[in-house]
Amino acid sequence: MLFDSEPIPFYLSPGRCVNRTEKNMLTVDDKVRQFDAVLPSAGKAAQLALIKGAPGYVADADGGGGNWQLTADGPTMKVSIIAKLVTLAANKFAILDPLGMGIEMEAGKPGWNDAMNGLPGLFGSEMPSAYELHELVKFTGQAIDEIGREVHVPEELSSLLSGLDVQLRRLSTKAASDFEYWDKVHDALEAYRAATDATFSGRFVAWAPAKLGKASGLFGAMLIRMDQGIERAVTFSQKGGEVVPVVDGYAAREGGGVSPTYFKYTVTKYELTGGTSSRGLPTVKVGGFSPTVLPLFLEGPTRQLKTITTHEDAKAVYEAVRTSDLRDVPLQMYKVSASLSEQPLEIGRMKAFDSGWLENESVWLHMSYKWYLELLRAGLYIEFFREIRTGLVSFMDPEVFGRSPLEAASFIVSSAFPDKTLHGSGFLARLSGSTAEFLSMWNHMMVGASPFSVDADSKKLQLALEPAIASWMWRADGTLQFTFLGAIDVTYVMASKKNSWEANVKSYDLTGAVGKVHVDGPAVPSPLAEEVRGLKYTAMTVTLE
Repeated sequence: MLFDSEPIPFYLSPGRCVNRTEKNMLTVDDKVRQFDAVLPSAGKAAQLALIKGAPGYVADADGGGGNWQLTADGPTMKVSIIAKLVTLAANKFAILDPLGMGIEMEAGKPGWNDAMNGLPGLFGSEMPSAYELHELVKFTGQAIDEIGREVHVPEELSSLLSGLDVQLRRLSTKAASDFEYWDKVHDALEAYRAATDATFSGRFVAWAPAKLGKASGLFGAMLIRMDQGIERAVTFSQKGGEVVPVVDGYAAREGGGVSPTYFKYTVTKYELTGGTSSRGLPTVKVGGFSPTVLPLFLEGPTRQLKTITTHEDAKAVYEAVRTSDLRDVPLQMYKVSASLSEQPLEIGRMKAFDSGWLENESVWLHMSYKWYLELLRAGLYIEFFREIRTGLVSFMDPEVFGRSPLEAASFIVSSAFPDKTLHGSGFLARLSGSTAEFLSMWNHMMVGASPFSVDADSKKLQLALEPAIASWMWRADGTLQFTFLGAIDVTYVMASKKNSWEANVKSYDLTGAVGKVHVDGPAVPSPLAEEVRGLKYTAMTVTLE
């Protein structure tokens, strides 16, 4: 699939990410800020006019259509899925902040928490996207190694990859400082953006797996840089802002601190370029930064759990968060952030709200539910089931929550809010993010992370249910029922009514129009697994012991 499936195109938008010399500017109070990071592109506008004027172009009622970037000769530019993943990873990796910790907000957006909308102007960076990028780099690098085939990338991207390779080598041998590395990598990124602003050339360059993959190639070097940046970020938070030497591994192994979520950078050195920004302000070339870590946000450690590979490290992260200022002790819930009382209004609109209200230090259900979901995915079952007894709406007192326990809310007023009578009350009913996270939790609890998989021996499809059901969830008769794949009635049977993760699946009994089948063991083999997935059965009894 990664190499041989139908090639995919590049979406062509009318905007461009401008260079640093256009968006880095000196304000009237002599502060260097980063504004107007995305502006219209004349080259893109011309290409869009060409595309939309071509015969056969189809658009919807809102004007949206197949706006795909072209090559210089005219055909739509397309690449393999693996090449697209390399493109995404390289572009994101190139905007790691000056200390290699978080992903820069250099395009003007703060990430998931859009209430931090002032942070991009403060040269902000965020760890959540860095954790997600870490997993993308690891997956892509491993896939290149395992498949062992050349990756054909656009020649413009090849130049960016070569630039990353050169600068990572210089950094690893201490031939370049962190800032010098950052500056040169951004030069390479800006050159890539300029070369692909309107079209691609259409020419490709082949990268061998040994040169590009994780084992010995560029993606391995990228992953090392990211591991070091994560270690630096967590230690940076623990040391109160001291920039410490980077080492391999995660700080969680040393007793752990809570991962920061946001950094902002103060420009310590700059020179005027002689140019003028889109706001009429003088533009500058930055020559140095000083980082500041912001108070804790729940998103940082939530995303961090995705990169943790051992139960011990995951539990260390959990314990660090549980004993931090992110936990609302009276409510026994988790706040979206710690106190922001010492932060300036410039960080974003969340500072317009009282502490405990909306995005400012409230219990933001979408994020607290993400936290619970990652605890479950990390295998912290005891901790997960302890937390949801007070953190999920379904277990809350409706008189306090103020609405039906079947209805989620945007946020719950935390204990930081001045009016104590509102503590624990939910506001702004909605069924979007928190509901999606709840369904993910429910699905994982009922069937496990990957119910269908390929058997290592037979190389064929198998079905293996791995429920995470706490002892207190069983009915009096030791059963629990749910619907699988939207159509199959599943009944779990556990005579001892103990935690399901402390038991094993003994057997499956399948019932359907094709008849009844009994399967001993923890998995349903092929071809029965295909028949289950094809909804040939309407009921399934799974016995655990």
